[in-house]
Amino acid sequence: MSNEEVLVPLIVFASIVTLVGLILTYQLIKKRTFLKFLERHAEMTPESIHAIGRLFFTSHNDLRKGVFLLVTALAIWGFSLMVDFAGGNIDLNAAINGIALFPCFAGIAYLVLAYLSRE
Repeated sequence: MSNEEVLVPLIVFASIVTLVGLILTYQLIKKRTFLKFLERHAEMTPESIHAIGRLFFTSHNDLRKGVFLLVTALAIWGFSLMVDFAGGNIDLNAAINGIALFPCFAGIAYLVLAYLSRE
């Protein structure tokens, strides 16, 4: 087995783990920032805390996530169409197109959630 056969899947899966880690870290930082804000302003009423929480964790994030995931899927599809993977028994273009379906469908789901939350 050559180094390329090991390196390509390793890079793909490491990038997926890194992306998930970055998303989870961002969410943790956002929650900690909100909790620090609440600690500094302890005299706030529950109604005002609820209003600020709605602004902080708004459904507009669903729209942003949906657009971001759709753009990611289109980028993966564009990459697989432009690059011709040679050799092997596996059609890597079809595999990458299949991988691109995950962020695409997740993006569509977030866009639907953003649309439904408006009503």
